[in-house]
Amino acid sequence: MGKTNVTFVVSIIGNAINVVGNAVCIFVFKMGVAGVALPTLISRAVMAVILFVILLKPTHEVNLCGKGFRPDLSVIKKILYIGIPGGIENGIFQLGRVLVISIISEYGTTQTAAMGVSNTFGGLGCIMGQAMNLAMIAVIGKCVGAEDKDQIRYYLKKLMIITYVGMIITNTLILALLGPLLSVYQLTPEATQLAAKLIWIHDGIAMLLWPMSFTMPNMLRAANDVKFAMLISIFSMFVFRIGFSHILGTILDMGVVGVQLAMIVDWIFRIILFTARYCSGAWERTMYVLK
Repeated sequence: MGKTNVTFVVSIIGNAINVVGNAVCIFVFKMGVAGVALPTLISRAVMAVILFVILLKPTHEVNLCGKGFRPDLSVIKKILYIGIPGGIENGIFQLGRVLVISIISEYGTTQTAAMGVSNTFGGLGCIMGQAMNLAMIAVIGKCVGAEDKDQIRYYLKKLMIITYVGMIITNTLILALLGPLLSVYQLTPEATQLAAKLIWIHDGIAMLLWPMSFTMPNMLRAANDVKFAMLISIFSMFVFRIGFSHILGTILDMGVVGVQLAMIVDWIFRIILFTARYCSGAWERTMYVLK
């Protein structure tokens, strides 16, 4: 509905509850890791309740008040056509992350801690890309609805440029301030050095590869080419992200560095396939499957 300010404010409220709750539960009540989990649960529950109440207002274009609601099976079918493959893809992706973490857990506490810190900075460096993922689907989706292929190509290029500029600036700042930022974690010297190496690998390469690997494919999803995106993502996850993590990290004894490199291989494979799909023009045919 274009009300991004609502989710922004609710996110601030939820994160404030999470941070304050962590401090109280860990330092005051000495709850350990449970003191991290519980405030996270509470903060998300509070955000869910707030958003649910807001959506009950009948004045909103999309609401949950239920008045005058009539299920439109044709619309529901179109939503599920896109939503089910997307849901499967996201579910498999999260499963893959759990499997990769299980591999990392075998490398000892130093490497596990370093990888945990690296993942935090990796997520921070990809915030701009994650935001543009949503923008890509919304903007390209409108162009697909208008059946304007020229506008699709125009906005794809424009949004990708914005994504690259944003990610380059963000990740450059992270790498420039890496020393002071890592000092906050109070890791052992060995873990700090390893974390820095992992962050340089991830954030240094992410600013070049991540947008083409994750943001650009959302253009294909917006054009209803969801099955192709799902199959490629699942295949790449199991073969490269998980398979190569085991080969490089465990068999070749590269540890978490090998896991990080396996992720880069996954990105490169995705870029090759998604770029080829776009250049082939196959997405132009999927635009009309829901008409």
